[in-house]
Amino acid sequence: MNKQELVNALIARREASQVSNAEIAQRSGLTERSVRNALSLHGNPQLSSLLALVDALGLELQLAPRGFGEKTAADPGYRPVATRIGHAVAKAPAPSDPAEVKRRRQP
Repeated sequence: MNKQELVNALIARREASQVSNAEIAQRSGLTERSVRNALSLHGNPQLSSLLALVDALGLELQLAPRGFGEKTAADPGYRPVATRIGHAVAKAPAPSDPAEVKRRRQP
């Protein structure tokens, strides 16, 4: 997930939760302007702001190795580790384009 996808996920969560920027600001301890800027289409929140936003939206930030849980043609029987993130990744559709799989694995 890149930075823009993360911001888009936070925006989607805000919209789904029907929470205003003012309420997020109150929950997070950030200013309403900071929330508005961070959750804009060109948002670029600092890590401390990002963590406060994630918490205020009832989410948690988890890190996983790149490509974690992806199914590969070389090992069709692969099963991800039994964690919440592993279950979510296992349910996600696998990319059908082998070039896309290879591109995702490159650092």
